Amino acid sequence: MPLTPKRIPLQFELTSILENPNDPLTGKKLGKALSNFSKGVLPPTLGVFTGIYPAAAAYDSAPQFGKVKGIENAINIFASFNAAGMPSVIPGFVGTPPPPIFGLQKLFDIVRKTNGTPADLARALSFAILANYTLGTSTFTPLPVFIPTWNIPVIPVAIRDEIDQGKADAKMALGAKQQEAIDDSKDYRSGPDGILGTDDDLTGPEREEFFDRMNQAE
Repeated sequence: MPLTPKRIPLQFELTSILENPNDPLTGKKLGKALSNFSKGVLPPTLGVFTGIYPAAAAYDSAPQFGKVKGIENAINIFASFNAAGMPSVIPGFVGTPPPPIFGLQKLFDIVRKTNGTPADLARALSFAILANYTLGTSTFTPLPVFIPTWNIPVIPVAIRDEIDQGKADAKMALGAKQQEAIDDSKDYRSGPDGILGTDDDLTGPEREEFFDRMNQAE
């Protein structure tokens, strides 16, 4: 499906995160929101799973008074994982992330100056993320076919005729199952406040195991 219909669910998810002062935004929450939104990216990408914890670490490691920059860093890192994860699902794709997002502080200031609510802020942020993701591109090198945006309704027919959709679906399903197991492990290993450390992204043996499982779906 295209990304545009997923903007409103992203807005609602961001609103639920931002409007609760007793349960503030964390990197993991932001990473999960970006993951849910990124499941609309075409071609499909394992970045929707592998990008969660690197994005979380980018936000959590930002200074206390630099969290807007941390949001930008998280969005940009997640986008890079989306691009890198495309060929893992459908071999032959080369993904290119959108240009780095910037200027969110100005956007946030506008909402604040107009007495906006957290819902207004979430709405503005969701539009900014959608606009940024729309600039992501990919190329199916075997043909070659250039896809000028991640925000397309369907993969072009020429590509669909060349790919094994069953294998692609199996890899995404396996990725979801693997991510669920990783989430359980991360939750167990995180501190009592539930906030992950910056060394808690998907690296080392966990990352190798993740892609080993992907290869087994070939």
